[in-house]
Amino acid sequence: MSCAKWFSPRRLAHALGALAASLMFCAGAHAADVYSQVRPGADVSFQARQMGVPMKGHFASVQAQVHFAPQDLKDSRVEVTVQAASVDAGSSQTNDLLRGADWLDAKAFPQARFVSTGFVPAGAGRYWASGNFTVRGATRALRVLVTTHAVGAALAMDADFQLDRSAYGLGGGSWADTSVVAAMIPVHVHLLVAP
Repeated sequence: MSCAKWFSPRRLAHALGALAASLMFCAGAHAADVYSQVRPGADVSFQARQMGVPMKGHFASVQAQVHFAPQDLKDSRVEVTVQAASVDAGSSQTNDLLRGADWLDAKAFPQARFVSTGFVPAGAGRYWASGNFTVRGATRALRVLVTTHAVGAALAMDADFQLDRSAYGLGGGSWADTSVVAAMIPVHVHLLVAP
């Protein structure tokens, strides 16, 4: 077969059409890998230990903004905000205490927020998210392990970290004693994000 016959206009047009279709498919596949629509049900929960006894709670009001692209982590970002007054630890007495000045001081500082500054891979479906966490007006750098898995077309994002309450002034007065309430508070964040 001659070169002239191989590079005929018809063959060239067919090849270019196939290449264009392939590029469009790849672009579409890449676009589908960007998760930005946060579905209802976002949850932030925690567990404290008082005199060795675990106490669980969560925040009823959670807002999140997400742009997560597993194939393009440099442009990925997550922001999660909780309303401090929405804390629920199972009893009105405990809730009032947590909302008060010794703990979250919800009147003076109505929100707690995590804002990511970067992601790095940590294995299949796992990422380290670096960012800044603010509560009670104090902002500290925080590194969070995020695990992900598909839920239909959506992506579940679960983050876990240990919050050092002493670094944020959580637990004033007699509550400052870490033998009464442990210094480290495990926190879990769950988001479901669609493309």
